[in-house]
Amino acid sequence: MEPVRNISDLEKRGFDVEEGIVMCAGDEEIYLEVLDAALEEGREKLPLIRECYERKDYERYCIEMHGLKNAMKSIGASRLSEAAREQEMAVKENRLNLVEEKAEEVLEQYRNVIDVLDELMTNLK
Repeated sequence: MEPVRNISDLEKRGFDVEEGIVMCAGDEEIYLEVLDAALEEGREKLPLIRECYERKDYERYCIEMHGLKNAMKSIGASRLSEAAREQEMAVKENRLNLVEEKAEEVLEQYRNVIDVLDELMTNLK
């Protein structure tokens, strides 16, 4: 895959950059700040979400999926946002078999988003 050197390269990795910028009041600088914040948060949240899932703490897992859904929507990571929404709803509807089926995929998507953001921020420095 091609390296991620600027925000337009995010499109090649599945981000809806235009939507992300719109969510940041149309300001590209704010979008970059939000991307950086999402990276830092992701480094903390990914292990926490994995732990909640592995402990079967579905109440906390649901809360984390809700936050992930919104955070990913704000940066244009729509695919992950939708996957998090599905996980959140699965817990709320007590469809825990769906949580079990899809949790690893969601965690892998989150890992990929974090890796892409890390690459972008490293290349922007």
